[in-house]
Amino acid sequence: MMSVNELSFREHMGESSICSQINGSYPTEFNTIVLIDSNGSLVHRHDTTTYSVDGHTFTIVGNIFTCKDVSILLPPKRKSCSTIERLYLGLGYSFEVESAEYDIDITDTDIVSIFHVLAMMALKDTKLISSHFTQHKQLKYGKHVFNVYMKSVTGSGSIKAKNQSIRWLNEQDTLQLKSKLFTTSNYQAGVNSMKYTATEIMNHIIQQVHRFFGVIKFKPNDLTLEPLDFIASTEILKAIPLRDTMLLLSNCRGFMDGFVVRPIITDRHYSRIYSIFTSISSETRKQLGYKNYDIGSAMQTISLQLVKNPQEYPLHKELVDDKTAFRTKVMLEMGKSMSETKQELSKADNLDNVPKRYAKYPILQRYCQEAQRLRKEVIEAVDKTRYTRAYELAKPRYIKKWSKRKKEYEYIADTKKESSLFFFIWTQYEREIRHAMISCFNTPEACHEVHDAVYSKEDISVTLLEKRVLELTGFEVRISND
Repeated sequence: MMSVNELSFREHMGESSICSQINGSYPTEFNTIVLIDSNGSLVHRHDTTTYSVDGHTFTIVGNIFTCKDVSILLPPKRKSCSTIERLYLGLGYSFEVESAEYDIDITDTDIVSIFHVLAMMALKDTKLISSHFTQHKQLKYGKHVFNVYMKSVTGSGSIKAKNQSIRWLNEQDTLQLKSKLFTTSNYQAGVNSMKYTATEIMNHIIQQVHRFFGVIKFKPNDLTLEPLDFIASTEILKAIPLRDTMLLLSNCRGFMDGFVVRPIITDRHYSRIYSIFTSISSETRKQLGYKNYDIGSAMQTISLQLVKNPQEYPLHKELVDDKTAFRTKVMLEMGKSMSETKQELSKADNLDNVPKRYAKYPILQRYCQEAQRLRKEVIEAVDKTRYTRAYELAKPRYIKKWSKRKKEYEYIADTKKESSLFFFIWTQYEREIRHAMISCFNTPEACHEVHDAVYSKEDISVTLLEKRVLELTGFEVRISND
């Protein structure tokens, strides 16, 4: 049997109209009322006051809605809704019309659902979706557009075709918003997923979402903080990139003079661990009050101590001894910026073949040649346990093969990609170094592991850290605290 709460209103108010569930009062002027059931279908209207759905009738007389023995007082006429009222209506929350403010209890509300509704509101305000759509479809647009944006700004930006939001937009996007809001590139069947990048229009939508979010007031919660928890104040959220704001709030657990963020740790690789803390920028981590303790040139430092004769890799040793001087030398050779040079050196350490264009840059060319030899020696030198772990995790290497049946090239998994195998070897040692560093802190359980660094709010001597690493792992490392 259908209950009152299974019905929903859709009020036609031009482009700014809002739909809401019947579980409270509604502060908008009703020009026309269209009643919709929970599946988004229109309710049959018998006459001016009586309606029915699935055989159940209800009436609207004056401003009184009545279904069976339940009556709901509809609101007095008003011209428009505030942002917070629109949010409440989108979430299906009830509220008192007399209240000037409506505080959200974030522990009772899915923060992602809030952003889905805010995205819907922004899409409507920019006239990208119509108020003539059912409430169900409006919310679907808000949800899936926001989800694709979040995927596009985290990690590589690649999204698989089977992703729920991508599938919905491919199948249900009658307005073809996906092409207006995102550009795509780098797709290779069986190898790379499509990479999505937000357009100017999408960035404008997200800025509007951010502004909407700033209007909301949150109720303080009584929480017991866990060691890895941290608080992101409203002031911090205003100062950091929008991308980082969204990432932090996706792991929000409550509100206590700021948003309590509790990172969800992903630890499956025997090497690096991942969480929302690893995804935000280093500048945002500093804004949150964390100090970084960074292993200098971690990959090169570890690798050179695993091979028999480090002198056979003079350019890598030069980088370890003075990374700034070496990078500057390569930067001047290439005529690039320092950030571009750092990216190119990192790429050179992981290439399967030396690019022909490196012939113009002798230092970079020799460095890349060294990297390939170094990689092979480390893989051969590693113990069986670490090798087996790395092999299980390494990405496959694909070979291009012509299919006579399909009349096109296919990419067939052949063996493991050497650079990936190498990565999952040396990062196991990197993990041991991080753990040795963490053991020096007064509250080690409050330390965040971020690739080749440890983040903590404690001040500690880097000399002490380096000494402990040598004692526990046998590696000589240089640790910086920028």
